[in-house]
Amino acid sequence: MVSFIRKQGLASAIFLWLATPLCGAPGLPYSGPGIDIVNTIDPGIPGFVGPDGVGVVSVNNGVNPLFTVWATEVLNYSPAPNVSNEFKTPLKALGPVTADYLDIVSLGELSSANITNGIPAGSITLSFGVAVANGPGPDFAVFENGFVQGGTSKILGELAYVEVSSDGVNFARFPSDSRTSAAVGPFGVIDAEGVFNLAGKHVNNADSDGISVGTPFNLDDLAADPLVVGGIVNLGYVRYIRVVDVPGDGSFLDAQGDPIYDAWPSVASGGFDLEAVGVINATPISAASDLWSAYQ
Repeated sequence: MVSFIRKQGLASAIFLWLATPLCGAPGLPYSGPGIDIVNTIDPGIPGFVGPDGVGVVSVNNGVNPLFTVWATEVLNYSPAPNVSNEFKTPLKALGPVTADYLDIVSLGELSSANITNGIPAGSITLSFGVAVANGPGPDFAVFENGFVQGGTSKILGELAYVEVSSDGVNFARFPSDSRTSAAVGPFGVIDAEGVFNLAGKHVNNADSDGISVGTPFNLDDLAADPLVVGGIVNLGYVRYIRVVDVPGDGSFLDAQGDPIYDAWPSVASGGFDLEAVGVINATPISAASDLWSAYQ
């Protein structure tokens, strides 16, 4: 943890920098990669809070108590090819956020040939020992290990779809929006203010940035999903969350049918790097199960 320690003055400066409107492209409506107090459609949720500043990772700060529970079990881990063995430990996705950029499980990258041949993107499915509930505001947050291009709203982070399920079989995918206009190549950055409902658009890297922010997801955004309307996914009884990598060459699309771009191709810790998933609104399984039975 020595490398995570930040002097209070530096930590405060980092917080002020991240809370200041960053220089995004005109007309992009979504939150920047840090603690954005201007574009508040999907404000990132700090992983750490305390006297050194919101989102700052330091010995004086602790994990944000807003999160009531963290992932407790891996139901399925299906990595794509092209991920090194050292980043194929799915248990690293369990427990509280650490902001350690190496404390991750990678979902793997797809090459052009893989995509052409229909190889599925990497994914991981988690459960929590509780049911995620549809409460006020965001209901959970996903932490990747991206880092910010200093002084801008751009982030080097790999993106992923996020899906939820009540039964572990049928998954509703959050409707996403990606406004990156062209491919960015390997190690390329994207403007976080042009990305919505895709995990990985917020910074979570104690080593390079000293900041931990999770991407929020609000179950209200799924109200019109056919599985929800049809009673197959109950937003008051979400038992499983699945994260599915988006290879960023533009072959994979957002909810409007537009291409999604991110740093691609990537190697070693290829594809989306999952660090943690924290639940904000939760219901004990027994109580939620009664609600689910009544719902059916």
